[in-house]
Amino acid sequence: MLDPRTVLLVVPSYSGSNVSELTGALIRGAGLYGAFSTPTECSHVSLTRNLIAANFLANPQFQWLVSIDNDTVPTQGDLELLLEPIDEQARYLCPDEAETDEDGERFSPNRGYHPLPTRVLVPQWTDHAHRLSGRPQVELPADALVMSEYSYKNDTLQPVKLGMGFVRIHRLVFETLMELKHDGGPTVEVQRHRLEEIKQAVKPGADFNPVALIEMCQHLIDTAEDKAGQPRLWQSSFQGRTFYDFFPSGPLISQFVPTGEWKGEDHGFVTLCMLAGIIPRIETRTRLVHIGRKGYPYFGPDMGSGQ
Repeated sequence: MLDPRTVLLVVPSYSGSNVSELTGALIRGAGLYGAFSTPTECSHVSLTRNLIAANFLANPQFQWLVSIDNDTVPTQGDLELLLEPIDEQARYLCPDEAETDEDGERFSPNRGYHPLPTRVLVPQWTDHAHRLSGRPQVELPADALVMSEYSYKNDTLQPVKLGMGFVRIHRLVFETLMELKHDGGPTVEVQRHRLEEIKQAVKPGADFNPVALIEMCQHLIDTAEDKAGQPRLWQSSFQGRTFYDFFPSGPLISQFVPTGEWKGEDHGFVTLCMLAGIIPRIETRTRLVHIGRKGYPYFGPDMGSGQ
């Protein structure tokens, strides 16, 4: 089991309130985490999550950030599953399990399984008895990123996949994203007016001047910007602190994925994780209730009209 002293539990809430059932679950599961925070007075979701991440990283005693939205109702059992280091019952697809068929094509005998989540070695107790005995902890693997499914607020009970409503994140995930660099893709940025000058110079019927064209091309080359090796995350400074945008949302995501559509901050975060090679554990054993005009339950991967 994870050391509760290393777990920071956060419930972002613009109004400062949350559903009473969530409060009860947090009280019953108080022994599973070491500190609790409820950031308030900010309605910008991406900004709130980035502030939470920055404050979490500024406190090295915490290794795990657990975030629960204030309209989510978990049980103590759900919280225990979220904090379970790894899912011992799950069967994952490991890279070394691939085989070769008669045509030399590689395939996996375990098609349909999820890929093995990214894991990190952290000090743990093997069980509650180990914890109570006072014996030293041992280094064991734990899934670095755990994201639980829950229902959208509609009657189809379609599951929210890769949402931030009930998650566990190790600080290694944020630190990896902070080091994420552009890999130098097939495109570079050029100044539009330089490009337009060249297009006009080579247009059929134009007074072709090779010397001038060479000069235009050289200007284009000199002002071209290749982002290879530059940080992929946006950074900003506020009150002497540097903040990273771990949760890009809206049309901004198209800046690093040119074909990107409008996305919420949760999908922006997951997109960055994918670019960094971080694989989450998708937790489907929890039975969360998403509160809207009524409670919308999640029944698991095999139930619900939207699944």
